[in-house]
Amino acid sequence: MSEAIYANTQMNNEVETDRGEMAEMVVDIYDSSDTLRDEDTRTTTHETEDTDLHNVPGDLNSESDNSGRIFRVTTVCLGLLCVILLTGIIVQSVNYNITINNSEKKWNNQLQTSYNNMTRERVQLQTMLSVLETHFQEGWRYFGSSLYFLSAEQKTWYESRQDCQRRNADLVIINSEEEQKLISGLKMRFWIGLTDKDEEGTWKWVDGTKLTTGYWLSGQPDNFQSQEDCAEIYIWDNKRLELWNDLNCETKRNWICEKMLNNPLTHSY
Repeated sequence: MSEAIYANTQMNNEVETDRGEMAEMVVDIYDSSDTLRDEDTRTTTHETEDTDLHNVPGDLNSESDNSGRIFRVTTVCLGLLCVILLTGIIVQSVNYNITINNSEKKWNNQLQTSYNNMTRERVQLQTMLSVLETHFQEGWRYFGSSLYFLSAEQKTWYESRQDCQRRNADLVIINSEEEQKLISGLKMRFWIGLTDKDEEGTWKWVDGTKLTTGYWLSGQPDNFQSQEDCAEIYIWDNKRLELWNDLNCETKRNWICEKMLNNPLTHSY
């Protein structure tokens, strides 16, 4: 019986051994299965990642190319716009500077011209004042644009004219009513620069111009005894303007010389 118990015990031990080995085999199988599953999973994941890596870069590259192209076009457009704006600013600046320079030159030229004119006028006035001062000392009077000299002696018409010419003047020429009024206030009889010696009845001034407006006394000129070819002012009523009379040129009278000035003043002295 002890043998039987020993045999059973040994059998049980063998069975336990077999069970342990079986369990280890099952564990190994599960481990192998898990290992294979993990490898398959990693393989699948790797393949998926490879597929994604192959697929995604194409789209990314395409989008990147488009974005880069748009960026370059935008950059070029902005650059051109900046160049155009800069060019416009430069052109406007140059035009402004040219305009300013031209305006300054024009203004400077105008100022210089005004200065030159004022300087020239000042010199002319100084010269004229000097001339007037000298003539005043010699007995001349000033009116309008002329100097007048009234003689203190009497001579013939021809001698009177020669005296005026020696003074760089000539017998007076009356061109206006104002001038007639001035001369008629002298209350004297004197020669004026009017004659018809070249052609009877055609009265001319000493500068060769024909008489247009005369201030003859009533009934004059009458060419008395056909010998009156020179004109005088015969003042007997200074309230009238008609004071001219024709007279024999050899008669002696006072006379009035007239000298024109280049720069007339507006006052009389």
